Parts: sequence; C-alpha cells; structure tokens
Amino acid sequence: MLEIGIDRTKLKKQDVDTSELIERISTGQAILFTGAGFSSLTKNVNDEEPSASKDLANEICKLGGFPIDDDLRFATDYYIENRNVSDLIQLLKKKYTLTQTNRIHEEICSAKWRRFYTTNYDKSIEMASAKVGNLVECIDVSFPTNTYYKKESLCIHLNGSIDSLNEDSIESTFKLSTSSYISPDSFTKSDWHYYFKKDLERCSAIVFVGYSMYDIEIQKILFENSELKEKTYFITRENPNPKTSFTLSKFGNIIPIGVEGFAELITDNSESISGYDSDYHLQSLAPYDLPHDKIEVRDADVEAMIMFGHISSAAIADAVLSDQVIPSLVVRDCLDLIKEFITAGKSVVLYSDMGNGKSILTSQIHSYLTASSFECYFVDDIEGDYISDIDHLSKLGKKVVVTLDGYERYLDLLKHYSFSLPDNINIIATSRTAEHERLRPHLKEMKFEYSEICLDELHDNEILSLVDIIDNLGMWGDKAGLSNPQKVRFIKTKNNSQLSLTLLDLFNSPQFRERVSNELLPLMGDDEIKDTIFAIALSEVLDIPCKSSIISDISDNDMIYSPELKNNKNFKNLFHMNGDGIKTKSSLFCLSLIRHHFSPSYVTSTLQKIAKRFNEYRVKDYEQRTIFLATLRFSFVERLLSDTNKKGNLKRYYENLKVSVNWLKSDPHFWLQYGMANITFKEYSKAQQFLDSAYALAMKKDRYHTSNIDTQQARLHLLVTMKENEPHKIFEGFSKAHALLDRLDNDVYKYRQVDMYSDFYSSCYEKLSKGNQVAFERACQKMEKSIEAAVSNGEIDISQQLPIKKTKEKLAHILSNIKEQRDIK
Repeated sequence: MLEIGIDRTKLKKQDVDTSELIERISTGQAILFTGAGFSSLTKNVNDEEPSASKDLANEICKLGGFPIDDDLRFATDYYIENRNVSDLIQLLKKKYTLTQTNRIHEEICSAKWRRFYTTNYDKSIEMASAKVGNLVECIDVSFPTNTYYKKESLCIHLNGSIDSLNEDSIESTFKLSTSSYISPDSFTKSDWHYYFKKDLERCSAIVFVGYSMYDIEIQKILFENSELKEKTYFITRENPNPKTSFTLSKFGNIIPIGVEGFAELITDNSESISGYDSDYHLQSLAPYDLPHDKIEVRDADVEAMIMFGHISSAAIADAVLSDQVIPSLVVRDCLDLIKEFITAGKSVVLYSDMGNGKSILTSQIHSYLTASSFECYFVDDIEGDYISDIDHLSKLGKKVVVTLDGYERYLDLLKHYSFSLPDNINIIATSRTAEHERLRPHLKEMKFEYSEICLDELHDNEILSLVDIIDNLGMWGDKAGLSNPQKVRFIKTKNNSQLSLTLLDLFNSPQFRERVSNELLPLMGDDEIKDTIFAIALSEVLDIPCKSSIISDISDNDMIYSPELKNNKNFKNLFHMNGDGIKTKSSLFCLSLIRHHFSPSYVTSTLQKIAKRFNEYRVKDYEQRTIFLATLRFSFVERLLSDTNKKGNLKRYYENLKVSVNWLKSDPHFWLQYGMANITFKEYSKAQQFLDSAYALAMKKDRYHTSNIDTQQARLHLLVTMKENEPHKIFEGFSKAHALLDRLDNDVYKYRQVDMYSDFYSSCYEKLSKGNQVAFERACQKMEKSIEAAVSNGEIDISQQLPIKKTKEKLAHILSNIKEQRDIK
C-alpha cells in the first residue's frame, strides 16, 4: 500500500563494490550492527523464531487479557501497571532465550569484527560466534565503559539483553516501556552513546544487517556525518521496497542480498578475510611520510598558520629542509640538540606553556629526523593498541622514533617502554609545563629515562625569524615604526621571549578581533552552532584532540556532524575540518576566541552545565575527566574570562558550582580553588576562611596530602604580611610561610612561592629588627641550598625549569644585597 504512486524508475540504484566491503571487513576493524531481521531462522525454547516488535506487543496484550494493540511501549506500560511483572518476564525469557542459531549466523560471525552492536534482546551473535570458536561477551549499556570499552569481542545490546532481564531492568536497561526509554541507563543518556560515536569514527566499515533504521538517534548521527556514509553498508532483502531504498540510501550503501546472501559473501571470501591478519598491521601508531612535493607558500598561508593553526606537513617540511622564500615558520634551534639526543639513544621530553610551539615543533622533528634516515611514528588512533605496536616496532631492528604529543595520555605506554627498553626505539614526548611538573615523580617512579628541553623562551635568532614573519605580513599595527632591534627588545622584555605572548598581542589587536567577529557573527545566532564553536575552542585550549565525538559531548548536541556547518564558509575560515574532527589547531587563537567573543556570563554558565553533566557520568575517559576537572580549576576558568566584571563572574561561578556538583562542598580541593579565587582578588580574609575549610576537610580524609593547600597558605601569609606595618607581625607572618614551604618537596610549586621572598625583601626587610633580618637571611640561604641539593640529586633540572632558575637568581640577588649592605656598614 505504501508503494502506490512511487515511480520505481526514478529511484536511484546503487552500484556497490562488494570487494571494497570485503576489504574493509578484512581489516578486523568493521562493526556489525544487527536488528530483528538478523535473528530470523534462529529458534527459541518454544522452537519458534523470536517475536518482532509488533508480534511481541500482541503477545503481551494477550497475556494481560486486554485488547490487542501493536504499540509495544503502550502494551508494556499498561501491562506493568495492571498485571504481574514476573509473568511478563517469563514470557520474554521464553521468546528470546535461544536454543539454536543457523549456519548463516555462524558464517557471518566467523569474520573478525571490531565490535558488535545490536538492538535485539536475544544472544544470536554470542551463540553463533561460540559455534565457530569465537568467544563474544554479552553486555548492555549498564556495564561500565572503563572496564569494557577497550575489550575486544563484545556484543553491546543497546535495548538490553535477555541475560540481564529482571524486575529492575525491565523499566531501565531493558527497553520495552516508556520509563526504560527515558531512564538514565537508556542508550542516548548512557556512557556508551559517546563511545558508540567514537567507534563509528574509528571503524573501517559499519555493516547493518536486519536493521530498519527506526532509532532516531542513530539515524541522526549517520545522516549528519557525511564521512560515515561511504563506509556504511545496509544488507537488505532482495528487491527492497522503494521506501526502504529511498530511506537507507541517504545514510550509506545498499546491498540487496539478504542475510543469507551476506553470509554467502563472507563464506566466498573467507580466505581473504582470514588471510589479512597474517602480517602485523599497526593499530595505533602511523608512520610519518616525508612530503616530496615542492609547495609555494603564500602570505595568506602564513597568516592562516599564525592565526588559526592551518598549516600542512608539506609546508613545515619545506621550511625545515630548505631556505624559506617567504618567512613562514620559526624553525627551532633545538632540532639539532634533539637529533643528538636521539642519535645517542636518549629519549626526550619537550615541554612549554600553552601556545609556545610544542605541536609545531613535533611536526618539524618528523621532517628533520626522517630526512636524516630515522623512521618516525606518531599516535594516529589513541584507542588502538599502541603497546602491541611498540612491541612490533621493537622487532624490526630499524632506528625508530615515536612522538607522543601530550604524553600524559600515554603513561601506560611509557611504563611499558621503560620496562621493555627496546634498544632501537626512542620516545620524543611533549607536554604542557603544568602537566610535566605534575608527572615528574611518576616518570621517575616508572624509571623512564629522558633528557628534557623547555621551549618557552625563544633564542635570539628565533626571535629574529618571528620578527621577519610579522614584518612580512604587516601585522605590527602601532609598533610598525619600531626598528628591528626595538622589535626584538619588545619581544624579549614585554613578551618574555615567548611565542605565545607575542601571538596573543596580535590576536588582541582591533584588526584581528574585527576579522574574527565578521566570521563569527553569521554563526552565533544559532545556539547549537554557538555551543559547538565553544566546545571546539575549549578542547583546543585544553590540548584535547578535537574529534567530533568529544565536541558533540561537550556541546551536548550533534551539530558538529552537520554537513551544513562543515560546508559553511564562515566556519571553514575559522576551523579546518578533516575527517572526524578539527585537524589543525591553534590553542592561543581559541583562547582569544573565547575571551573576546563569548560573554563571561555565557562562559561561566556553559562551564557550569558541562560540569553538572560530566559529573553525572559514572565513568569518564581521559578527555571527559580532563574537561570535568578543568571546570573545577580556578586558574583555568579565570583564564577563559575577559576582564569585564571578572571578579563577580568568578564568585558567582564558584557559588553555583557547589550546587551543580553537590559533592564539592565536602571536597578540600574545591575550597582550595575557591580560596585561590579570593586571593587573586585580594579578599584575604575570605580566602583564609576557605583555606581553613580545605584544611578541616583534608583532615577527615585518609592519607590526603595537604601540599597544595600549604603552598597557597604560604602565599597568603606572605601577601597579608606585606600589608602589615608592625615589625613583629611582619616577621611572624613570614616565619609561618617559610615553615610551611621548608617542609614541602623541592618542586616548582614550592619555589613559585619562594619567589615571593624577593618582594618581601623589597617591601619589608628594612622594617625588621636586626635579629629577624638575620633570620630572614638564613631562611633565604636555606632555600638556596635546598635548590642546589635538589639539582645535585636529580630532583630538578634547573637548566630547563625556568621558574626555579629565576627563583634561585632572586635568592642570590637578595643575599648579595644583604652582604653588600653589611660590608658598607
């Protein structure tokens, strides 16, 4: 009846290359997604095929003794409210507990699949797989993702499985009734929804068998992500009706051979499918291929690289390996030093603050070392088995370099590497300074040996290169009239020789902000697009790979999958889409984007929503955990806000945050962050109140280390002390601060506060009594000696840890001044 009026001749026929599908399945990275049609020809305990949705609704109505209705949700809801649930469970167990599968299921399950997803309650996949010697575990969306996501051989039952059916699950994870569809454990609200989208991004093919595309959420993801269409296949019956063909053709390729025909296709190609795994194929790491095409770099390319991070590997290789016709890239001096370390068999850690060039340098390293006959590999798939890849590369005998951008994600790899010590592999790992300082003890504990280079300060010739680039683009603005030496001096003094501060100056210029506004204005009227742009920028600022799945998760919508957005001219001028996310990046541009184009009230309210939503996730992966913790961290939130009423917005944020994430009220680290916010705004009595709360709560926790609270308490003591006038109170405050700092580990967190001794000396030393002046001098000597001791025993590397180096210089200056004054007297 539905076919009346449809002109079959106008329906587009798809010419599908099944050889490409077989090749995709052969990789072992394809996903099989099954629906009710897959379970045909199986038998349940009643020696019948499992009931389809309409038939099940009728059976439930008969069981309950009420009028027949085809609506499964209605029939289930009505039955549960009016009849005995245990009888319904018994009916379902009989309908969906299988006693046998068919040859066709076994043939399909004989292929190596990355993962199985099914909307079926029965265990046809698990049974058929077992018959051909493959053990597949049956789980549903209530199972924790952290335990199961990286496991192989899983069948995830999106609507629940017959194994987990009981009186509790029938209204939660077992999707029959309305309450089960709106339950927090339902697929779209579960942790597995995010991981399903990640699987779609990473798989070689998505093969739907016996599935009718009734699920709107899955339909939406497929429809809005055009990259998925080419690798999506629908196995339909022969001569499908026009409605089916028309609907499915929007989402992927139709292969009208039926379930039996698909089984036959697998069997006919079993040799190529099983033979594909005879050689090892890298699962996570990918080799760097040196581009050989000579490219012409234009001013517009350089500007796009500086502003938006749009730069090709070919452009980087060209700049590193040949003379730059147009100044385009600051080629770092440390390339030669890195090569020396690698040649000597040493691994290297490169670190810097945000925007000082870690990612660009990693690309420079790839081309530089590859041209010197090293084989370079990088992580292409973070969810892949990179440890097996390392083991494979260790057997090749060739000199291999593996780069880890953001090594904090790969601590298990570094630990494995440190234990196995392959003599032909060296690691070049990068990280932001704060992460590296935090992880130093872990690297030492796992015995990862490395040399390190801090990238924060540009050398003189690097500054000259940067000046040439800005000169060539005419981007100096009101500083254009400065001479070259003056421009170099400006970058050295005003911007501390840092690339990031120099670029932020450019991003903050009125011309640049107007350019960005012109691109953003047509986009920001749509709330979902606005939230998506914020999610992209937030990911970049946090140094998280901008995959579509995480952007969708942060923004709480699927706009990133929309072809309309991807093809929008304004959006493409701001962000470079590639495959499953944003390919190139500029964290500084994204920080500027948030600060200058999103109101502080929008930023704080959106971060609060993200914190509330992510807090509700029972399990968080690395990216989700990083985002959630960032929303709690004062220094991060403060950095995102423009100066407009920053104090008021931050205070409101923390007031509301402890309501949105209720457990924070009893968390010492939250009150520490709240205290830090008040220190920043010089509300010292309030800050002390919150630090007292942090200490009190810390005392209630077993083995809670208060070092983070101690450093901030010492800082507060020094700040309060420097506002005092009475000599005994001044020294009393300093003594409290020094006593706290003296007992802490010798690390950058301690010496950042010791750095304030210089300010204390300038403002308070002359007010102290002679005896207390001597005590202050001895305190400085003790801190200076603690740095020297930490250097000698390898706790710190003063040549690379610039804040500690500067603190030591300040202590030396204080002691030298005191000695000079004493000598004069």
